[in-house]
Formats: sequence, C-alpha cells, structure tokens
Amino acid sequence: MKTKTVLFILASIMVSIHLNAKTALVVIAHGAPSPQWNRPVLDLEKQLNSVDIPGICYKRVALMEFSQPNISSVVKDCEKQGIDTVFALPLFIAPSSHSEDDIPNILGLKYDPTVRQALAEENAELVKSNIRFVVGPVLMSSDIIEKTMMERVKEMSKDEKNEGVLILAHGDPDRIGFWNSLLKRTNDFIKQNSKIDYVDTELIGMGQNFANDVIPLIDKAKKSKKRILVQGIYLMSSVGEMAKYTGLSKNAGENVVFSNYGILPESSQQIIDWIVETTQNWMKTK
Repeated sequence: MKTKTVLFILASIMVSIHLNAKTALVVIAHGAPSPQWNRPVLDLEKQLNSVDIPGICYKRVALMEFSQPNISSVVKDCEKQGIDTVFALPLFIAPSSHSEDDIPNILGLKYDPTVRQALAEENAELVKSNIRFVVGPVLMSSDIIEKTMMERVKEMSKDEKNEGVLILAHGDPDRIGFWNSLLKRTNDFIKQNSKIDYVDTELIGMGQNFANDVIPLIDKAKKSKKRILVQGIYLMSSVGEMAKYTGLSKNAGENVVFSNYGILPESSQQIIDWIVETTQNWMKTK
C-alpha cells in the first residue's frame, strides 16, 4: 500500500475518532447528609440541561460525600452514555483539600495513600474508568464571589454611609493565602461599588465557636458605624442561621443585621453563568 494511501486512512480514522468523541460536564459539590442542603446544588443540573454548551453532550451534578449521586455513580452513568472525556468542575469557593486532594484522588488523577485512606474511612468510592478527566478551577478563579457578596449587602442595606459590613468565611487554614486574597478582593469590591467605607473580613469557625468569633468583630464595627450588616461567603449556609443557632441574633442588638442567604439558591443563575463560561473557555483549549 502506498505511503500516501496509508497516511490518508490514518488521517480519516483520526478525524472520525475526533468527530465521534463525546465530552461531558460534571459539576462536583461537597454534599451533606441534609437533603435541604443538597437540593439547590442538585437543581443546578436541571438548569444546566436547559443551556446549550457546544461540544458538551452530557451534563451532571455529583456529590463528593454523604449523599447520592456520588462521583463514582455519575462516572458510571457517563460510561453508559459513551463519554470519552469529563470536565470535572469543583463547586467550591476556594482551593481546599477537597478540590486539590480528595477529588483528584477519587478520579484517579492523583495517588496519595493518606488521602485515600481517609476517603475509605468516609466510604467514598474511588473511580476506575478509562474516561479522561480534566479538573477545572474553583469559584474564586472569577469575580463571582465578590459580585454575589455585593448583591447580598445591597439587599440588606438601608443607608450605606452609616453602615459597616462584616464578611465572614470558613475555609481551609492550610490554604490561608487563597482566602486572604479572596477576602481582600471582596473588601475592595464592596468599597468600590457602594458608599460603604467600613468593611471587615474574617475567616472564622462555625458551630458553637461562631458567636465567640463574631462578637469582637461586631463590637469593633459598632465603634465606627450605627448599623452593621453581616454576610457570609458560604455556598449554602447563612450567617443568619448560625446567629440564630448560637443565640447571637438576640444579643447583638437591633442594628446588627445577619443575612439569611448564602450563594445558593439565590444566585443560581450567576453560578450557571460561571459554569458555562468556564466550560466554554476550557473547550477552546481542548
């Protein structure tokens, strides 16, 4: 067989493989034992399936822990659909052990015996598949956090010049640099896009420690402003829920307003827009 004929056949095969390749988008959230927490995250799948992303033929949402559908079951479903490549997009605010260690180990992209042992103890199922996986960035790779926090603050605000803002977050202390950067960006964004000139940000504990961590911040803010707006950078939880749970909302005073909203479900459309844009940008490099 002539060389040109062989090259033509090989080229045709490669084109055929490329044209028949199937790529899926899998958004991965942490997951929780509470169906109430999981519902807004899982609802993103319905919204994503109403949006056309050229080159993506299948879209799913998976939960890393505690509930179904977990990552392994979603990957198995992708195999049934004949998927060749999965763009796995972690729905986490900033880089963490979950996005940088747990998910890559579950997908077989990384091998860390310590991480895998911890995952086994949590009954996380590791993926065994011939599918090619590409893990995307977390939310702080864009300006969606700053914009969402500004929206929440605007919703609570009545008199910007006389209000102070507290932005609270809970993140991985081993990656404190990312959180410091995000909190500074959020601080600057609020000041630049409002008349509010007092913004304090802090990485704090959750649960019973919440009130003890927040009270000094509120007392400090009260020395400068008449009304204090408290907002949290949380995907699903709210500072309002935590303040009520710890009794802080009763003791903080009527001029301290705790937001009852996180990022989801109120900002679902913004999250969808981020997912679509991030996936499109990756497709351009594929």
